[in-house]
Amino acid sequence: MAMKGIFRHIVIASGLLLLRPSPSAAGETDWGLVHAATMRGIDRLYNMKIDEATATFDSVRRMAPGDPRGYFFGSMVHFWLYTLTRDEKEYRTFLEKSDDVITVCENLLNASDTDAVSLFYLGGIYGYRGLAHQAHNSMFKAVTEGRKGYLSLKEAVKLKPDLYDAQMGFGLFTYLVAKVPKSLSWILSIVGFTGDAEGGLAMVRRAAEHGLYTRTEARFYLSQFLFAEQKSEEALPILDTLIAAYPDNALFVITYASWESRLGNTDAALRAARRAVGINARSRVRYGEEFEYSTLGAIYYAMNDFANARINLEEYVRRAASEDYITNWTYYRLAVAQEMCGDRAAALGTYRRLKHVDERDRANESYLYRTAARRLQEPISATESLLLRGGNDAGRKSYDSAEALYRNVLDMKGTPADLRGRALLGLQQLYMAREDYASALRTGEELTALQPETEKWLIPQGLLGLGTTLMKLGRMSDARAAFNRVLTFDDYDFQKSTEEKARKEITKLQAPG
Repeated sequence: MAMKGIFRHIVIASGLLLLRPSPSAAGETDWGLVHAATMRGIDRLYNMKIDEATATFDSVRRMAPGDPRGYFFGSMVHFWLYTLTRDEKEYRTFLEKSDDVITVCENLLNASDTDAVSLFYLGGIYGYRGLAHQAHNSMFKAVTEGRKGYLSLKEAVKLKPDLYDAQMGFGLFTYLVAKVPKSLSWILSIVGFTGDAEGGLAMVRRAAEHGLYTRTEARFYLSQFLFAEQKSEEALPILDTLIAAYPDNALFVITYASWESRLGNTDAALRAARRAVGINARSRVRYGEEFEYSTLGAIYYAMNDFANARINLEEYVRRAASEDYITNWTYYRLAVAQEMCGDRAAALGTYRRLKHVDERDRANESYLYRTAARRLQEPISATESLLLRGGNDAGRKSYDSAEALYRNVLDMKGTPADLRGRALLGLQQLYMAREDYASALRTGEELTALQPETEKWLIPQGLLGLGTTLMKLGRMSDARAAFNRVLTFDDYDFQKSTEEKARKEITKLQAPG
């Protein structure tokens, strides 16, 4: 993840239970009413009732002028409006209102510098300022403000470990910083960030379970982290509860659609994506609208509906706030969709938009850049078209159709080893998904006997699948040998992740019992 990606994705927690009177209002404020109004405002904000949320937070500020809550949440409305619309006025308004949050927090900290609650609000607002500056392409300011937020949140958690809402923001920082590529870790150490994926995830989970103002936001980020860790069986139910609680939040719905698409459940994904489109169509603020087009494009691409994939992906690219946000994977799918629609000229232009990436931590982006360079010289062949459609069918669990397409490739005379290898790898994975391990074994053995000219990664990947197949068949010694063979290869695409998987399996096989 690039440095600016840290500040694009790290969203600091949006609240904290604060039921004690501030020094300036002790004995005069009904803190129960303040708390209830804050909760109403947060619910309205999550349901995208912007005007109602603004009015509610204004009332909180009037009830408790010396308390951070009304100022903090009131400023957040403008932060979200800016990130959604890129309206320069909203950017300036957010910064002005966030200055008020800082002033209130600093007044409280002048009275007590160990006030964990005020440190939390201070860290939260600096974190959001960092995000706003990043979106405004002011990276120096983003890093500076982000560092202030990180340190304040760290101190708040240290002072009061059971302040679960405070763990929300600090947990997000520590989890996401741990996911930064090693090539950028030195930058984070200079500004004082340290990562801990497991610890960060645990903090976010505690906020999701025990937090009050941050519970909804913590649940959303917990679900995202779990999905990223390939724990969709935990992630999806959490997202289901959020959608039920906030049916007018298009971001929750389109996120659900994206996940179902990635899991190969395209019918469910398409229904959810269309629902998100409907929500935004009747909303004043259209939340996640760009993401709708990106997700719909991905769904149609997986369905081999390249005409609709092209329409939606082109619209996403047109609407994207910055080209920096568009991945090589998005550009590549768009170019392929254009080419599959017969528009080679448009595809060539899109292939040229892929960005050079030379990082082991972003192996897929790097691989797609090199593949696009080859596509500039060589159009998609009829054989490659079969592989493309077969891969999409397999991803949707349409295994019979995928198998037929892969077999067509293998039955063609003169098919190069690289293309045969891709067909065999697809079949191997298909048979493993069906739990047809005898067929997976035969296919894996055929695959790993090939000598591909360009796609050297196919053999280590095939060995990885072969080792897993042998384990399923109870042939543990042969499985260990296959995984060890993976480690004999060098200088190929996806090497880091492939070796990590092989070593993990070797460790499991060596474990007692």
